[in-house]
Amino acid sequence: MDTVSDRAYGSRYEPIEKIARGGMADVYRARDTLLDRPVALKVLFPELSVNDAFVERFRREAQAAANLSQSNIVSVFDWGRDHGTYFIVMELVTGSTLAQRIRAAAPLPVAEVASVGADVAGALAFAHRHGVVHRDIKPSNVLITTEGDVKVADFGIARAVTSEGDLTQTGSVLGTASYISPEQAQGGSLDGRSDVYSLGIVMYEMATGVPPFTGDSPLAIAFKHVKDPLPLPSSIEPSIPSDLEAVIVRCLAKDPNDRYGTASDLRADLLRFSQGRAVEAAILADRTAVRVPPQYRDLAADPTVAIPLSTTEEPTKGSRRGWIVALVVAVIVAAIAGFVLVGSATGLFSTATATTAAPQLVSVPSVTGLSQSSAIHNLNRLGLKHQVHSVRNSAKSGTVVGQNPQSGTSLKKGSSVTLTVSSGPSLVSVPKVTQENISVAENTLLSLGFNVTTNYVSNSKASSGTVIAQSPPSGTSQPARSTITLTVSNGPTTVQVPNVVGDLISQAANTLSSNHLTVGTVTSKASSQPANTVLSQSPAAQGLVPVNTSVNLVISSGTSATTTSTTQPTTSSTTTSTTQPTTSSTTTSTTQPGPPGPPGG
Repeated sequence: MDTVSDRAYGSRYEPIEKIARGGMADVYRARDTLLDRPVALKVLFPELSVNDAFVERFRREAQAAANLSQSNIVSVFDWGRDHGTYFIVMELVTGSTLAQRIRAAAPLPVAEVASVGADVAGALAFAHRHGVVHRDIKPSNVLITTEGDVKVADFGIARAVTSEGDLTQTGSVLGTASYISPEQAQGGSLDGRSDVYSLGIVMYEMATGVPPFTGDSPLAIAFKHVKDPLPLPSSIEPSIPSDLEAVIVRCLAKDPNDRYGTASDLRADLLRFSQGRAVEAAILADRTAVRVPPQYRDLAADPTVAIPLSTTEEPTKGSRRGWIVALVVAVIVAAIAGFVLVGSATGLFSTATATTAAPQLVSVPSVTGLSQSSAIHNLNRLGLKHQVHSVRNSAKSGTVVGQNPQSGTSLKKGSSVTLTVSSGPSLVSVPKVTQENISVAENTLLSLGFNVTTNYVSNSKASSGTVIAQSPPSGTSQPARSTITLTVSNGPTTVQVPNVVGDLISQAANTLSSNHLTVGTVTSKASSQPANTVLSQSPAAQGLVPVNTSVNLVISSGTSATTTSTTQPTTSSTTTSTTQPTTSSTTTSTTQPGPPGPPGG
């Protein structure tokens, strides 16, 4: 790997070695000299920084991504401009990318496909609730830590790049055409369902070892996302369980309305699969998720059109021989037909005909999914009888959920078809999940067969991710697979400022971060205290301030000189050195708080 030691970004981030290069940036392992901790430093290519519109979008998207605090999202610490380009400082993840994992071991175990997919879906669900669509989900943007944790990187970067027409030709987006949704390939408006499609491609590749669409160029691949029917994963890897295939195929519906409505819905279905329960997804009889929808049919070749044979070619010896054989066969068939005709006219076959007359057969219709009355009507009009067997089922009471024999079977008229009819879902007692973490609460409810939906609100008393209310309430009995709505805390709107005086600057930064606050201006002052010890803070301890408020610190320099280092939310970084007729010198450095980027760019 490349080693870099002669330049720092924002006067505090020292690159150590290059660890990745992507379509938009180089990524370095670096050291934050102020807080003395390892970080990942993503340095955008300079050509992306010359467009004013891009710079403004990058700033907005970076700030949005920096506000995403969730266990499956790579944390963004800072961002700024230096050395003629922009940089992003983020959590350093030790491990590998999902792309490396796929290259080394695909097809991956189905349990791993479902587990990683659920974690990525959880990250996407959190981002979507906060108004951020990733737009570039791919294996290289999914990181696996050495402990096996899953983290998603690069939130916000894709949007900053793809929003500008003259930047879409750089190849940054087309370079990952294997994972873009049909609507993204056509330049349409995007929502969270586009990320669901991209995650479906990632799971498809994890389960089979290859993406579903390949081509000679990014444009050719993008066109296939729009116009080509999806090859079923089981056609490549037959061992894929049908339920997991159903989940993947639903993600990859070309029409966004046929996909999961939210990433939360996808995550819930993957958790059901992991727990050995039936999934909500189903591959419909008309292959809704596989077919090319009407809006794309003018782009797609009709696979049902037969290719006509040419009638202008000269017959070959083989074809003349074929005509001779066909003529002989025709003569034989005509002779047999004549013999049968004569036999029928003379009564030669009358006895055999009378004794071997076949009973009248009918084809059993498909009645699964119909109401009981409609199913019985369809059977009666074909001369078939019925028997009814009732079972508890999640389907609405009175719905046919099974039939025997299956549709397409030939039966004599008067035969009976057994209908399995739902008597409605069984009732399950709702457990108490308030005060639990949302992940624990979801797993508890899903394991009992409930569906879960979440609403996030600000709450000054509960920590982020804590369930503060549920509906229906605990203790009530509800039908299995009914929906439980959980109200989840987004964390407090105001927090109490902790006392960090006397702490080292690195300790103080961690304390403030855990209390939803950030480090603001840091000023060094001569003091008898050990170097980097916090001497004072503003706002003072115990006061109530809004979440994400910056706390300004004065730290000991351990010397008689005074050095001032300032961190402010601006868009540039400058360094000023002033020499005065005294023994002290002052240095001011400005960087910015901020967002996205993982290895893989």
